[in-house]
Amino acid sequence: MEATLKATLREDQGSPESRRLRKEGLLPAVVYGQGMESTAVYIDAREFRNALKTEAGSNIILNIELGEKDKVTALARQIQRHPYRDEFVHVDLIKVDLTQTVEAEVQINYLGIPLGVKEEGGLVQTINNTLRISALPTNIPTSLDIDISHLNVGENVSASDIELPEGVTLANEEDDSVMVTVTLPRAAVEEEDVLGEGLEGEEGEVAADGESSPEADGEDSSEESAE
Repeated sequence: MEATLKATLREDQGSPESRRLRKEGLLPAVVYGQGMESTAVYIDAREFRNALKTEAGSNIILNIELGEKDKVTALARQIQRHPYRDEFVHVDLIKVDLTQTVEAEVQINYLGIPLGVKEEGGLVQTINNTLRISALPTNIPTSLDIDISHLNVGENVSASDIELPEGVTLANEEDDSVMVTVTLPRAAVEEEDVLGEGLEGEEGEVAADGESSPEADGEDSSEESAE
């Protein structure tokens, strides 16, 4: 999926100029990579936002028009957002070659209700909801669907377990990080610990000489003294 954005060179830079641009609905950006010098530009903030709303999200291929003749194929990276306002602050536009692989973060969709949840009262704990992959820009998947309905309590899915589309590989081939796991609720774990401690205590105390104490044998020491 692709989108075209017009970019205008920025003659003035700095915080005051960036604030002025944002007030006018423009987004400060920088274009660089693949043998070109870093170029400060600004783009229409609304057009950029609409481009990210497509299925490809932040991995959409952007055709950046620099003036009337220059055109750069890029991916949006280092997207900076305002800490509390719903607006973008700055974006890096990385020039790419459509014939060379790039790395990208892909959204993971976990599907199904695990057996460990339905039958054992477990909980799904999501560790990572994105996966870093390597692929040609045109082969970057919109997202990856992972079926977790087979998981029991104590089982998980790691990055290396995920079946990737043809032409897509893990960015780190040795990545074995846990993506999602099924665990027991904390209350259930604590209850098991308490029950375990209780069973251990029922065996009675053992005296230093290796014999059981009178209380453990069910004898009353007060009755012995009376006799």
